[in-house]
Amino acid sequence: MNWPRIIVDGLAMSLLFNAAVGVGFLLWPQAYSTMFPKEIKEAAAPYVDKGEVRKMKLLLCPLYLALFLWWGVSAGLAGIRGFWPLFWTGYVEMTMVSVSDFIILDCWLPGKVRHMIKGAEHCKAWERKEWLKTLAIPEHALGWTLLVCPIAALAVAGIGSLF
Repeated sequence: MNWPRIIVDGLAMSLLFNAAVGVGFLLWPQAYSTMFPKEIKEAAAPYVDKGEVRKMKLLLCPLYLALFLWWGVSAGLAGIRGFWPLFWTGYVEMTMVSVSDFIILDCWLPGKVRHMIKGAEHCKAWERKEWLKTLAIPEHALGWTLLVCPIAALAVAGIGSLF
């Protein structure tokens, strides 16, 4: 495995992912409330525009596809060969995205953006302890680790094998 390449790709994709999600949030904050804890979702629901939710998904879906393609092509061009080296390359890089998402979007950002979600400004779910307990820790400790990272790793291994 090419560790310097893995680290650089992981950092680059972490930056791209967090920037794209951050810009998307600034453009359509109400749409992002659909991904927040239940209390915030329910409080913000009357203000959510279905068109904005569609735009948010049109931003995020290609972003994930771009991540997978970048990693697969990059790993293949870096000379990483074989299913398992490619799989672990993708897993490590997606884990870096997960950690950066956790730190930036789940630990630092919520307290700063709560005023942007109409109807949910005063929800208890915005409190750091509550946010971490109901969303961030389960999402990143279980969801990303056991589901998103392995799927990304499989995609990287498949794409990388083509090169």
